[in-house]
Amino acid sequence: MAGADTSLAADGYEIHRQVLPYDLVQELRAEADRVAAAVGSACVRHLRSQSSIFQALALCDSFLALIPDGSRPVRSILFDKTPSENWPVLWHQDLTIAVIKEHSIPGYGPWSNKAGSPHVQPPLSLLENMATIRLHLDDTPASNGALQIIPGSHRHGKISESALETFDKSQAITCECNAGDALIMSPLILHSSRRSEIPQRRRVIHFEYAQEDDLASELDWFE
Repeated sequence: MAGADTSLAADGYEIHRQVLPYDLVQELRAEADRVAAAVGSACVRHLRSQSSIFQALALCDSFLALIPDGSRPVRSILFDKTPSENWPVLWHQDLTIAVIKEHSIPGYGPWSNKAGSPHVQPPLSLLENMATIRLHLDDTPASNGALQIIPGSHRHGKISESALETFDKSQAITCECNAGDALIMSPLILHSSRRSEIPQRRRVIHFEYAQEDDLASELDWFE
């Protein structure tokens, strides 16, 4: 189980307890349910464009204070695991960013398309300066699909698929969180999640932040 004395730079993650008061958690649950129902999906991309509440939340000073100075939100997703939508996620890094238009630029590639927006793997230096905030709207113990991570794995850069197969996962820990907790992590940290053994709601708001000037001048962030 994840401990409290970790750092984003050294370990690749931090857990901040009770950053959301209970009444706000209740409000965000209702808004998450509204958006998920409107989209008809348990995974809602470009969340900020569909909710003024989540747009304001991503820019909240108390959240920006948790991550490196000069960061701005660049991608937002709602993950909503339920007893009927209970999927596992294999070990991986978050290596892509969302932009408005595809351009052929050295250091950027390969390209893909997700939810109607171009996605690309940027240079390692951009990813190293990014941070993700995962806000938990429900209790997420190990039995309910809590995220697993390998501390320090973000320091290995981009890990190839072949290297991932043999990467030492014996040091993996489980980031159990309660409603209102925030997990801050590097997109380069190796992470996964299992199917919920005792399926309950597991709503997580996923905000990614980057340094504005790290993106190539020919590109624009999608969000």
